[in-house]
Amino acid sequence: MSTLRRAATTLAAALLVAGCGQVAPPGERDPGAGSDARPVLADAQAYAQQVADETNALRGDHGVPVLEADDCAVEAALARARDLVGAGELEHAALDAVIAACAPPGGSAAENLSRAAAPPTEVVDAWSRSPGHRSNLLDPALTRLGVGCVVDETGTEPQMLCSQVFLG
Repeated sequence: MSTLRRAATTLAAALLVAGCGQVAPPGERDPGAGSDARPVLADAQAYAQQVADETNALRGDHGVPVLEADDCAVEAALARARDLVGAGELEHAALDAVIAACAPPGGSAAENLSRAAAPPTEVVDAWSRSPGHRSNLLDPALTRLGVGCVVDETGTEPQMLCSQVFLG
């Protein structure tokens, strides 16, 4: 991949991630993706695992303990991603139901959302450069993680739509 194309893909991933946090601010509109989207989108479950792995690698690089996989958070993240298929904007919902269902030890939850035709490495990199996303990625009070991804084929190009649900 050329340097220019990689830069454009990284920029596109950065622009496609939605605002995040523990409240539900409005998301950002998804402007579309490049024509090389299909190879990245082969397996949503494998993509989700790579997002989780990249997230833990980032935490490790910053001296923050890795997140434990959490089945309840995975279910919540996957349901959230499915709910957002076809949405023009990625908007956060209240996480009260997730907190009630998953019973995180500290009673808190946070979410990152993305829709992109970029590899998981580039999605996590884009999140790491966004203050709200970075806060969730590196918050030591958040100790458990679930990632759910689905292919969203409702736009002009298929894209991977992911939700990361953090519990703490």
